[in-house]
Amino acid sequence: MITHTDTGLQVVPYSPRFASAWQEVLVAAPNATLLHRRSYLEYHEERFRDVSVLVFSRNHPLAVFPAHREGNEVYSHRGLSYAGLVHRSCSFHQTMQLYRHLLQYYSEQGVSALVLHPTPIVYASECADPLPYLMYLAGAETIDMKLTQAIALPLVLAHKGRKATVSRAGKSGLEIRLQEDVGEFWDALLVPNLLLRYGRKPTHTREEMRYLKSMHPDSIYQYTVFEAETPVAGSTVYETPTCLHTQYLASNARGRELHALDLLVYHLATEVAGKKRYLDFGHSHQPKGGAINRSLFRWKQSFGAEPFPQVQYRVPTAAWKQLAEAERTTPR
Repeated sequence: MITHTDTGLQVVPYSPRFASAWQEVLVAAPNATLLHRRSYLEYHEERFRDVSVLVFSRNHPLAVFPAHREGNEVYSHRGLSYAGLVHRSCSFHQTMQLYRHLLQYYSEQGVSALVLHPTPIVYASECADPLPYLMYLAGAETIDMKLTQAIALPLVLAHKGRKATVSRAGKSGLEIRLQEDVGEFWDALLVPNLLLRYGRKPTHTREEMRYLKSMHPDSIYQYTVFEAETPVAGSTVYETPTCLHTQYLASNARGRELHALDLLVYHLATEVAGKKRYLDFGHSHQPKGGAINRSLFRWKQSFGAEPFPQVQYRVPTAAWKQLAEAERTTPR
């Protein structure tokens, strides 16, 4: 642990003895979500060489950085949809100091660059997002960009066609059930749908999602739409302080005929979301090549979902010197 005398900040490698300090940051941070919990991060820990850190301000936990190392680069995080630096509310100057010390720490560990996949702005309870400017100052390279689509809540359903399909589905006798287990959705809907339409498997296996759901019963839910006793559509939903996120959505041919997913999305937005700010659909990019799936994009758009950029940066760790220089001319 090295204390930077000019700021009083300490960057400390994560170990289990800091688990409570890590969680303390997540409870207070405006950009923390389920994915940043150690219990979520560590379900596939054998796949990654963990080099996560915490930042303390005079022995008070201020920020956490979920990360793993591959060769001379550190990623935050390939095992997650997003990660990045998670911190308590800070001034712009304090945020710059956090990134400066983070880069300096990893530079001293022989790391050449950080690859950041920061939390999308829709998951933050504060609107300020200084990261793009800080990455500009640090000479970071934008290495990937996708569009995530999110409905601003409360839902105002203006699309006439979508209004009609929701109304029709609501009169068709479909029943939406909150299920304890994801197995029926996985086996009957999700896996067959992804293989048939995209030729791929879900990111998580059924057993992995069962484990994650058991570890986070307050944040992961399974909603399935039934026609009589037959599942026709469903969604595995992640809940965060500001969002509901449809981690997985799937329907079979009968569900598409009945517009079962339309009814489910409407139900989530109007009956489940409560005072959340967004219902996040995630991105609509093809599995390979990055092109947008036009029909999926338009379907989400018909609910009023707006696109938000989700960026990946590669920033050289030596850029801590540039941020240190910028600090000298930045108002406190």
